Amino acid sequence: MSRIIGYHLGRAPAIFRLGFLALIATVVIVSPSMTWANVPPPPVNQYLGVPDVRYRDMTSATCLECHGNPGKAAAPVKSGYLPDRHHLRIDTPIGRFSASPFPERSPDGNHKCVTCHQLVWREDGSRPAGGSVQLVLDEGFRDCLNGCHTQKKNQLGRLIASVHHLTENAQLANCHNCHGSLIDDPNGDHRIPDPIGNPGDRENHYDISLTTPWPGIGFYNSRVQLRGALRAYYRPRLVLPPSPSEEQLLAKQETEALIDYIMDNFNPPIGETGRPMGNCSYCHFAGTDDMTGLRIGVNYANHHGTGVGQPGTGSVHGCTLCHQPSAPPDYTIRGCERCHGIESLHNIEYDANGDGVVIGEEDPFYGHIGNPKNCDGCHRNYQGEISGASAGGTTGGDFLIPEITEISVSSAVAGRATRLTISGTGFMDREHAGTQSSWLRLEGIDRNTFDIPPDLLSPSQMEVTLERNIPPGSYRMRVVKQREPDRKTVTSTALNFLIVPEPTIDSAVCAGDRVTITGSGFGSYLEAVDSGTMVSASSSSCDITSWSDDRIVAECSSLGEGSVRVDGIFGSATTPLSCDSGRPRWWTIWSWWSSWSWSRR
Repeated sequence: MSRIIGYHLGRAPAIFRLGFLALIATVVIVSPSMTWANVPPPPVNQYLGVPDVRYRDMTSATCLECHGNPGKAAAPVKSGYLPDRHHLRIDTPIGRFSASPFPERSPDGNHKCVTCHQLVWREDGSRPAGGSVQLVLDEGFRDCLNGCHTQKKNQLGRLIASVHHLTENAQLANCHNCHGSLIDDPNGDHRIPDPIGNPGDRENHYDISLTTPWPGIGFYNSRVQLRGALRAYYRPRLVLPPSPSEEQLLAKQETEALIDYIMDNFNPPIGETGRPMGNCSYCHFAGTDDMTGLRIGVNYANHHGTGVGQPGTGSVHGCTLCHQPSAPPDYTIRGCERCHGIESLHNIEYDANGDGVVIGEEDPFYGHIGNPKNCDGCHRNYQGEISGASAGGTTGGDFLIPEITEISVSSAVAGRATRLTISGTGFMDREHAGTQSSWLRLEGIDRNTFDIPPDLLSPSQMEVTLERNIPPGSYRMRVVKQREPDRKTVTSTALNFLIVPEPTIDSAVCAGDRVTITGSGFGSYLEAVDSGTMVSASSSSCDITSWSDDRIVAECSSLGEGSVRVDGIFGSATTPLSCDSGRPRWWTIWSWWSSWSWSRR
């Protein structure tokens, strides 16, 4: 859910188009030292976050490549068993951007079986009522895109939006809920060093310089376009009122001189990737990732492919979420920094050896701060020596963002303690040992949060015990890391994790042909043929009178010695059953004595 705008440099978070994802059967996590890794890029090695691809032209098969088989997913969804994940939304609120196809069928505004499942009346003369209500199980029943997660098309019928970026988190611009600290919320309070957009805060901002990165190389090929982009950015200083003040005249003169200075010295060298340095696309560019086999897209297509801000998608955002309203549009890095701020960019690094990141001493092209070559790739816009951060620190923060690459299980059963092993990178920084702590966080749909301390912790692995008191539900899982003494935290991208209820029967009480079953984890009942939710006694199905998560009342025609079984949406439970005819106990004794007495005559 996915990442709303942008590519985080180090592995761009773009949920965009991936028509060819169905071709990928497996994704193998390998050591970057292996020869098939992209050294040097492009495209950048796809180890962190979400691949630089476009998840737009989807099919149900491509959806299931990640969501149906989490262990072999190309993107780190770790969704668990899909039916459970959907069923756990029952009795949770139907939000404004819910994918539920029949929200009007809910009596209380919460998800129900019937808000997703379609029921129809089928004529059947063999039944007493002349027919029955049945669950629609046509060939499109399990198609993710059939009425639920609908893709958006424009007037020409072309797909223009990813289903991931039309969710509530994306529409509210809460990117961190899926992307963690790898990118920033576009409307957040992180620092953007933009003296044009924020003229009142000179202390924390600075003008564009020779070491300021550019998003791409489009302007490198045309000096006219480059100057035009700079003049568009500095337009507020260059366009004077009819009677300008001396300060305004001086500001225009200084800005013209700055533009001339940049134009005279702007001469990016060609790096070992074969592309000009000083911009994002030096590493983040189209190609095939050797590790996953993914076809990587260009940043322009990746970003626009989300549908965020694109006309006709239904997105509440517009172009100004990324682009400043200048004419021509502002193509400098300042617009990118709304989602890719200084600290988020300068704390991304893949720990190739699993022993903690040492700033400036890691292999190049696996992050942003591990090697001086990474600094050059973004900052070297002139024919000089290294212009970026040194091995002693970074331009932004110094607090490595953690990232999860694998979890030992994707779900747990409520009421049972579960041991969980999380593998990844950046759980501890070797540079800051003793000044930080990390833990696991589970956040439910209802925002109920559980922070779980690790039993064991290393830079690349965390072992935790999920206690039995965590209630059933669908959770976002992330690693949280805190720095002392300022208690600042950064988080990994979110994975989905399930706590599934275990159906249990505490008692089954008979009264004539009626049985009352109490317990927990029954879920909801879908009154339809072949729905999978039912009660049976002595292998014969019963008619349901009432059904809730902890109590079921059913009418059965064959109650007696044997067992009763409850089949719920999360599993089944069986208990022994001993029922009499419904007469008082004294009648049973008298009947037995009478029969015995007559047999003795």
